Amino acid sequence: MTEHTQTLVPPAVEAFVAEVRARLDDLTTEQRDELLDGLAADLTEQLADGATGVLDDPVEYADELRAAAGLPEHGRRGLPRPQLPTPQRVEATIDAARARWLRRFGDTAPWEVVEAMRPAWWVVRAWIAVTLLDQIAGSWEPVSLLPSFGVPLLGAAILAVAVVGSVLIGMNRLWPGVGQDRSLVARLTLIALNVAAVLVPLSFGISGPGYLSGTPYDEYSGYTQGYHAASRELGGNGLRSNGEPVRNVFAYDASGQPLRGVQLFDEKGRPLALAANQTPQGRGDARRVGCPWLNGTSAQYNVFPLAERLQVRGTCEPTEDTGRVGSVAIPAPPLAQVPPVSRPEGVPRPAEAVQVPPR
Repeated sequence: MTEHTQTLVPPAVEAFVAEVRARLDDLTTEQRDELLDGLAADLTEQLADGATGVLDDPVEYADELRAAAGLPEHGRRGLPRPQLPTPQRVEATIDAARARWLRRFGDTAPWEVVEAMRPAWWVVRAWIAVTLLDQIAGSWEPVSLLPSFGVPLLGAAILAVAVVGSVLIGMNRLWPGVGQDRSLVARLTLIALNVAAVLVPLSFGISGPGYLSGTPYDEYSGYTQGYHAASRELGGNGLRSNGEPVRNVFAYDASGQPLRGVQLFDEKGRPLALAANQTPQGRGDARRVGCPWLNGTSAQYNVFPLAERLQVRGTCEPTEDTGRVGSVAIPAPPLAQVPPVSRPEGVPRPAEAVQVPPR
């Protein structure tokens, strides 16, 4: 083969050569390199001289190269022979798929728009990755434009680093190798990460068990520092009903009348409490937050029903900036009255109950 000076190779030629290379995937690397040496430059010169039909059939062209070099026909002709997916074959398959795509759509206006929007995708996939980490860090964390990780400015810092890294990868400045010169492992990993970045957002905001669970986005408000004070004090993620966070609790007595100031504990004496950031409902100016009962200065989120107030962000816990707040009031129960109930058979009336002597 003759040496060629460096020539600007059109995308169509690059795609054609990639498909020819894929057709030669059963040959050794040395044989393929020898057959394809200078091919891109030759085809570019032929196109520049006005030749037609040069890029019509890459399969036929590859077979002609084989015949000219005295090599056997492609191993897949006749009965197929089972072959393991060697790294060379996998790379050839990836290159061929990319080449076919570029040959079909590379010169179309929609693809040019997609190409121009690639930087936007680099930013979006960084946000998706950081948001996924934010969700894993705590099931209480709602999906938001700026992930928080529960620490002021931490989410913004991580997102900034992720965006820079994603952009550098997109610009072929970061990651082992550049473009098609990347190793097979690096290429497959990058493909898998891009596919995951498309599929992962489908799990955001879905109710159900697991670290990605939560309530739909429209029921959440912005996350604030108030959660952490209550979380450290109460030590838990609050109450749930069928996987959905409980925002408030309304108790009724045996006659069906609503009660106030009911303190709830489990069988071990642990408070059945809500988390501070679990109580908000609604959005914007209609957003309401739950305010705890007090034991001295200690906030009690296991006493119900919780009072509520309008508040555009944050919780009812003291914070640096909660925005506009309204007056505190006990909300009306969801049902004015419920059907009365009777005691289970054999349970004495309160006056007849046996008093347990103190120890």
